[in-house]
Amino acid sequence: MMWKLAFPFLAALLAVGFGLDTEGFTELKANDPGVQTALKFAMDEYNKASPDVYLYVVVKVIRVQRKVGYKYILTVTIARTECIKDSEDGPCPVFTDPEYQCRFVVYNSKLKTCILSQAT
Repeated sequence: MMWKLAFPFLAALLAVGFGLDTEGFTELKANDPGVQTALKFAMDEYNKASPDVYLYVVVKVIRVQRKVGYKYILTVTIARTECIKDSEDGPCPVFTDPEYQCRFVVYNSKLKTCILSQAT
C-alpha cells in the first residue's frame, strides 16, 4: 500500500531535472540570504510531498547555482530526522543512514514560487 503512495512522488522526483539548462548560472555560497530562502522553501515542499511521516533536513549543501535571480538549482544532501511531521519538538536529531543527494530547482518570481526536484 505504501508503494502506491510513494510511486507518484518518486516518479515526479526522478522525471524532473533531466535536461536542466545550466548556461548562464552563477555559483553562490550556501549562506546567501536568497539561497537560504530557496532551501527553506524546497525542504518545506519536499516534506509536504513526501509520504514519509518523518521530517527531512539538509545536512550538506553541495552546490548552489542561480540564473538571473529567479531560478535556483540546489544540490544538497538530505537526511531523515527523528521528528514526526507537524510536531513541535524543537531540535530534531538526524538519522545517519541513509542520506540522499537531491537536486532542487526553485523558480522564484513576484507572482509565484514553485519547486521541481530530483532525488538520487
